[in-house]
Amino acid sequence: MRYPEFQLQSADDPCHFCHPKDRVFIESEAAFLTYGLAPYHRHHLLVIPKRHVESFMELSRDESDQIWNLIRQGAAILLELGYETYTVVVREGKGGTKSMPHLHYHLIPDKSIGDLDASGRERTVMTSEEIALVSGEISEAIRRLAFTGVELA
Repeated sequence: MRYPEFQLQSADDPCHFCHPKDRVFIESEAAFLTYGLAPYHRHHLLVIPKRHVESFMELSRDESDQIWNLIRQGAAILLELGYETYTVVVREGKGGTKSMPHLHYHLIPDKSIGDLDASGRERTVMTSEEIALVSGEISEAIRRLAFTGVELA
């Protein structure tokens, strides 16, 4: 079954991550480790917060610590399965392009992110002008956040 068909078939359950049923391998108070139901790779793992949140910015420090502990355990499992590398991807649930409105973390073994950018075009190396522009934008965002009291270090 293709993933879009699964989503249509399961339309009565708006968040499959809130109801993992028998899919939990390891859990903590705040999160659980499971397999990817529509995997990018055979041993694709997921770490999912138990509390329904859409952004990792909503997590408490304790929830974040528990999630990263499960990610480390998932990484150890992938290494034990014989993989040399893995990719960790954080998927927020906000926005219309997400298939699941629930924060989750992918652990994908031996996955190459690829040579395409977010628009499907071949990636290019930034020019010095683009680097200066991006660096200036990031620096300005950091300065603005410092005025709001957001802790960055």
